[in-house]
This record gives sequence, structure tokens and C-alpha cells, in this order.
Amino acid sequence: MKEIEDDILPKRRSHLMGPAAQARALAEATAQLAARRQRDALPHRIETPRLVLRAPIRGDVPALVKLADNLKIYEVLARLPHPYTRADGIAFVELIAQRPDERPYAITLDEQFIGVVGFHFHEGQPPELGYWLGEPYWGKGIMSEAVKGLLEAAFATRLFPRIKARALVTNLGSLNVLGKAGFQRLGEGPDPVGQNAGKLVAFLELEQPKWT
Repeated sequence: MKEIEDDILPKRRSHLMGPAAQARALAEATAQLAARRQRDALPHRIETPRLVLRAPIRGDVPALVKLADNLKIYEVLARLPHPYTRADGIAFVELIAQRPDERPYAITLDEQFIGVVGFHFHEGQPPELGYWLGEPYWGKGIMSEAVKGLLEAAFATRLFPRIKARALVTNLGSLNVLGKAGFQRLGEGPDPVGQNAGKLVAFLELEQPKWT
């Protein structure tokens, strides 16, 4: 409890709150701490048969910009700008990837950057899986391999009881990746946030396998 109070809760103000406000503040602080523990427990490097997943670095920016500046990718993602510029690539590596609510991994094949997979952490909710892959690498099973590697690493920490995901109902490739990974569709509805707000998406969730 001391870790929560010292690290997250505003100091010297809890005595001014009523019981309900204190309970809400404690619940928020606990959720933030749980998300931080999940993020920090993930390994810095994940290896699969063909791939290495690691933190994005400044040297990835040229390949990142080349692959991400693609209308086909932009149209199915909630948070990717278009056109995708060098400034966007630098901001992703140096700002977005460093945020406490993000844990992206660069997907590399033969030491070359080819895409991104990772988690976005929502306060009080399961982390959300997100990913994209450069078009030259589509249709080779690479994203399924990257997702499997990340999920196995997450479940190995025993801190990820559930993981959620969403994809446009028209994005059959992404839905196929999620289905192979074991995600179950919970329902459909308008995307609540991002550039696809209002478009029909499928909401999915994956529980930690009992044998892990």
C-alpha cells in the first residue's frame, strides 16, 4: 500500500477527500500500478523462429516511414497518421514508444525493421493488442508469428489474465491473425475512438490459458 501512496496518489490531500472519493482514488491508483507492472514485466527482447521483437530505435525511422506511409495500412488502423512523415517516425520512437501506457515492439526480420506489435494499456481495463506490418511482408505468416511470440511472453509473466483487441469487420487479415491467436469475438459496434471512430469493428478478447 505504501508503494501506491508514495508513487501515485497525490500527497497530503487524501485527508480532504470523503470516503467515496478516497475509494475512487485508491481504485484508480491500483489500476495504474497494475498496468505499470504489466508493462514493466514484459521482456525487452522476444525471439521467435524467424523474428526478433525489440524496442523501436532511431535507426528504424527510415524503414518505419517507408513502410508506414501506406494508405492501405492507414485505412485499417485507428492511430496511424497519413501521410506518414519522418517527423511522425521520430515522434513514435522518441515519444510515443516511451509513454507509460504504451509498450510497442519493433518487428525485425534478418535485423531489418518490418512492422510493429505491442500493447496499449487502458486504466482499469485489459491491455489492448495492436499491430501493423509492412505490405511487402503480408501473406507470409509473419504477423501471426509476432503476435504469438508477444502473447506467450505476456502470459509467461502471469500478470495478463485477459488481453483485448479490436479490428474493422472488413479487415479479414487482422481478424484471421486474432482468430489464430485464440481471441474470441465478443461483439461488434462502432469504433469508439481514433480515426476509425464510428466504423464497425469487432471487439475480441483472449484469456490466459489455464495451462500457462
